[in-house]
Amino acid sequence: MPRGNWIVTPDKFLTSSQVETLRRSLQTQTSTGNQYAIRNAAMIELLLGSGLRVSELCSLVVGDLFLDPGSSNLLVRRGKGGKTRLVAISEALARYLSRYLKWKETVGQSVEAASPLFLSERGCGMHRSAVHRVWKLVLEAAGLPTRHGVHATRHSYAVEVYRRTRDLRLTQRLLGHSSPNTTQVYASLLDDDVRRGVEAIWAA
Repeated sequence: MPRGNWIVTPDKFLTSSQVETLRRSLQTQTSTGNQYAIRNAAMIELLLGSGLRVSELCSLVVGDLFLDPGSSNLLVRRGKGGKTRLVAISEALARYLSRYLKWKETVGQSVEAASPLFLSERGCGMHRSAVHRVWKLVLEAAGLPTRHGVHATRHSYAVEVYRRTRDLRLTQRLLGHSSPNTTQVYASLLDDDVRRGVEAIWAA
């Protein structure tokens, strides 16, 4: 993640209502049974629910999913800087991914441990450029601004985790940041003391 004076501005992540709009749109698209719509929805749900970088998503294989109830995790083998980490995921996302794996079997896709979790139209693993294209398509279909890059899923995840927990160390761990200074940008964005101060000024 960039250093220096870089900050997370509102145009770099989706609001909670925008995420809900996107998810409703994805549900509508998958209801058609189109295999690419189902794959796309699973990719976006995983990004929104884990905060993975796109490169980390593309590297996932079936064996990187540990979906046991009560202890569901994703293994990121080739994170930034070549680091490996375990990312905890919610039970809801784990159930979603379990259904996705069952769907892969029904359409003849391999669920062997070494098989790519997400397949391209050519039957190989997804590339980052392809995920970026998918992201723009699903945003457009949902009627959301396409100015957001797919990295907005990671920022949206981080903002939501910090908003709900106010735990900077936990947010840092889940995102795989080596320094808490990088994670601090999310705390600054949601600083309630700053917001209260601004409201007090305008109320005066």
